[in-house]
Amino acid sequence: MKKASTTASRRSGKLPDGQLTIGLDLGDRSSFYCVLNRAGEVIQEERVPTSPEAMKKRFEKMPASRIALETGTHSPWVRRLLTEFA
Repeated sequence: MKKASTTASRRSGKLPDGQLTIGLDLGDRSSFYCVLNRAGEVIQEERVPTSPEAMKKRFEKMPASRIALETGTHSPWVRRLLTEFA
C-alpha cells in the first residue's frame, strides 16, 4: 500500500487515514484544545498552559495533524513551535 506523502496531503487538503484535526483556542495563561478523529468525533479535550514548554510537552508526540489555530498575540510563536513537529 502506498503511503500518502505529507506534501501531497497538504496540496490536496486530504488527510491520510487516521490523521487528526486539532482546534486550538489560545489564551494568555492557558489554552484549550480539542482533537477530532477522521470521522469528526471528539476524542480529546483539554487545557494546556500557554507556554512553549507546555505546548511542546503536549503536542510533540502527536502524529502529524491538521491544526485550526486562533489568530492573535500568541499565534505566531505557537505556529512556529507546532510546525517543528510536522
